[in-house]
Amino acid sequence: MTTKQYRKLNESFRRRLIFHVGVDCGLFVELNYLINAMLYCLAHQIKMGLYSEDANFGTGIGWREYFVSFCEEAHESFHRRYNFHRPPSWKRIVKEKLLHFVAWKLKSEMKTIIGRWLAYREYGEYVLLTQDIPSNPDRHYYIPELGIEGDYLTAYSIVAKMIWQFQPEVGVQMANICNMLNLSHDHAAVQIRGGDKVTETALIGGDRIIQSLNPAAGSSVFVLTDDYRLFEEVSTAFPDVFFATLCRSDERGYVHQDFCKTPPRQKRDAIVRLITSVDILLHSRSFVGSITTGPSRFVMKARARAPFVKAVDCPSEHLWKALSA
Repeated sequence: MTTKQYRKLNESFRRRLIFHVGVDCGLFVELNYLINAMLYCLAHQIKMGLYSEDANFGTGIGWREYFVSFCEEAHESFHRRYNFHRPPSWKRIVKEKLLHFVAWKLKSEMKTIIGRWLAYREYGEYVLLTQDIPSNPDRHYYIPELGIEGDYLTAYSIVAKMIWQFQPEVGVQMANICNMLNLSHDHAAVQIRGGDKVTETALIGGDRIIQSLNPAAGSSVFVLTDDYRLFEEVSTAFPDVFFATLCRSDERGYVHQDFCKTPPRQKRDAIVRLITSVDILLHSRSFVGSITTGPSRFVMKARARAPFVKAVDCPSEHLWKALSA
């Protein structure tokens, strides 16, 4: 599927949705939401639009700061406040007793009403917003115009490859960065996560991840990590393996709230390093990560059912089902 083919089909739909990307999560969680929204729009013949000028991974330019545009982009500022990720349903709040979400849910419903009114006033038509997208990825997709026929992961991987295209300047930066790493052509790759992820789930040690990868002596392994100490640990524990990373020696873990406050130039440099790292993971011979981290989940879904892709915290026989949930 090419960007041109997607644009042609997308523009043929009558109903419209404007998706707000870069709202409040890390880049690859946001990309996951975006691809799910694109699949929802394709399945229901809805024209996808994008708002990204305030994206938390950007510096005010939006999606086109790093990636090639694939659909019409909106610029109206009301999307910042009234176009947001879908909160839990009332059914889930009651069933799981998520009482701390009640006030948020009530507030989000009021903001949605205002957002729809502002969108209608601006565009002269009823427009769907990000919060209107239900979470229902486990389905069969048949979109012959784009060569998509299969289950959720099949469709996801096709769309992910289409949007994973970079602005020329970014592509040159990425190539220069990769040339300095001296990785072998058949390198392996892992993600070892530190940072604020410890507040969400137990972190998985680097030794366990490398053991799961089981690299041969003399092989090259690229490590995506946010804490240089983790890179040093595996380099010491496996001296017969050549390890490389783009993590800086002074980095001690990613904390999302701190990153959002980073000065624009530093933020851009960090994002270019991150997307370069994930591109290396996408093109590695084998990959081991965790289903609890955004970049790992993106790579696993983009490389759906590849034989040498696995999660250290999910059995291989259950991995693809878990990623479809």
